[in-house]
Amino acid sequence: MSMERVEIEIQGFCPVCSAVITPAAPVDETEILACPECRSMLVVDGRDGRRLSLSEAPRIEEDWGE
Repeated sequence: MSMERVEIEIQGFCPVCSAVITPAAPVDETEILACPECRSMLVVDGRDGRRLSLSEAPRIEEDWGE
């Protein structure tokens, strides 16, 4: 009896350009990914089964000592 390991592909969609995002490794919530199409920085908001929920990562702004 052969025990095959089956990889389940997890995917999400870029909220900026709608490209399919398939991470090469497992990802956790709050992890940052880059869209391969538009290069937008995306944050993993959650996971529902094999589907990732992604949103655009906030831009880092300079703090002027305020």
